[in-house]
Amino acid sequence: MTITKRKQLIVRSPWQVLRANVRALLLSSYTLVALICYLLIAIVVVIYLTKSPVYISEMALVLPGSGSNSSFALDNIGQVSSSTKTAYGSSAYNPRVNYREILKSRLVLKEAANRMETGETVFSEPKIKLIEQTSIINLKLEGYSPEMANKKAWALYDAFQSELDVLRADESLRRDDSIERVLDQYRHKLHGTRQAIVRFQAQALLVSNSQLEQHMKQTAEVKSKRLYARSDLKQMEFFARQLGEDLGVSPALAGQAFALQTDAEFRGYLRELDNSASKLSEYTSRWGREHPKVVSERERFEFAKIALNSRGQIIVGAQLGDALNSMDLESSPGRSELFVTLINTYAKIQGAGAQISELVLTEARLKDQLIVLSRESIELERLEREHQLAEAVFTSAAAKLQANKADVFVSYPVVQMLATPSTPVEAASPVTLLAGIVALIAAFIVTIGLVIVCQRKYLVAQLLKKN
Repeated sequence: MTITKRKQLIVRSPWQVLRANVRALLLSSYTLVALICYLLIAIVVVIYLTKSPVYISEMALVLPGSGSNSSFALDNIGQVSSSTKTAYGSSAYNPRVNYREILKSRLVLKEAANRMETGETVFSEPKIKLIEQTSIINLKLEGYSPEMANKKAWALYDAFQSELDVLRADESLRRDDSIERVLDQYRHKLHGTRQAIVRFQAQALLVSNSQLEQHMKQTAEVKSKRLYARSDLKQMEFFARQLGEDLGVSPALAGQAFALQTDAEFRGYLRELDNSASKLSEYTSRWGREHPKVVSERERFEFAKIALNSRGQIIVGAQLGDALNSMDLESSPGRSELFVTLINTYAKIQGAGAQISELVLTEARLKDQLIVLSRESIELERLEREHQLAEAVFTSAAAKLQANKADVFVSYPVVQMLATPSTPVEAASPVTLLAGIVALIAAFIVTIGLVIVCQRKYLVAQLLKKN
C-alpha cells in the first residue's frame, strides 16, 4: 500500500517574517561581536568624557636674526675688527632646532618641574612647532587647570633661560682657557724678541736709533767747526803776515822784543846802559879817553852791556840782536800796540791750529764710531721690527680675542619672548562634540565591517558572476 505525503504551504505574515529575521540576527555571533564593539566604544567615550579637563597654555619665542660688526683702532698697532655672524648665516646650522632639543632635554624639564610651586616632579614634554621661514618657536603646555598650564609655561621658559646661561658660561670658560693658551704663545714670542734687543744693547755701543742720529749730528757739528776754524785760521794768518810786513818784523821777533820790553831786570840793565853811555860820552869829550872817570865809566858801560846781553839771551836766546833792533817800543806807543796785536794774533793762530788738529782727530774718531754704529743700527732695526711685529700680533690678537669674548651670544643666540604664556579660558580636552563624532565614526566602521564579513559569500558570488 502506497502512502502519499503532501507538503503543506505555510504562509507567514510580514510581522512573523520580521520576528524571525530579528530572532535569527540576535542569535547570530556577528550580533554579539557588534554589541561588544559598541560597548567598548561607549566605554572609551565615557572614559574620555569623564577624565580630568586639560588646559593648554601657548607662548611664542623669537630669535633675532641680525649680526653685528665693530672695529676700533690701536695707536701704532692698527685696526682691530670684530664681527658676529647671524645665527642663520649657514644652511647647515639652525639654532631653532638646537633650542627645540634643549627645551625637550631632561635637565630643562627637571629644572622646570623643580620651579613649579605645586611641587610636581614630572613635567611632560611641551609641544613645539617651528614656523618655516621665520625665527619663531611656538610652544604648547598642558595643565589640569588654567593657572597650572600658565605656571608650567613660565617655569619652562625660566628653566630654558637658566640652561642657556649655564651653556654660555661653560662656553665662555672653555673659550677663556683657549684664549689664554694662545696669548701665552704670543706673549712668549714677544718676550723672546725683547730679550734679544736687551742682549744686543748690552753687547753693542748703540742703545737706540736716536743715539745714531745724535752721533751723526755731532759729527756734522765737528766738521762744521773744523771748517769754520780753518777759515778763521787763514784769515788770521793773512792778517799776521801783512802786519809783520808793515812792521818789518816777524811775529816771533815781535814776541821776543815784547818779552824783553816787559822784563823788569832787562829794562833795568837797559836803563843802566843808556845812562852809562851818555856819561861816557860826556866824560870823554871833557877829559879825554885816559881820564880815570872815563875809564871807570867805560867799565860800568861794559858791565851793563854784558849783563844786558846775558839777560837777553836768557829771555830770547840767540836772536838777541834782531830783538834789540826792534826794542824801540817806548818811543812810539802806536808801534807798541801793533806789536801787541801781532803777538796776540800769532798766539791765536797757534791756538787755532791746535784746535783744528784736535777737531780733525775728533772727526776721524767720530767717523769710525759712525761706521760701527751704522752697522749696529741695521741689526737693532731688524730686532726692533721683529719686536714690533710680535707686539702688534700680540696686541691685535688680545684685542680681537677680548672683543670676541664680549659677545656671549655667538653659539647660543638671545631668545626673546614674542608672546607671553596665555591663560586658557576653556579646556582643550575633553571635547564632547569630538567624542560623539569619533564614536559615531567608530560605530559606523564596526557595522560596515561586520556586514561585509556576514555577507561575504554573497559578495564573493556577485564578484565571480561579474568576472
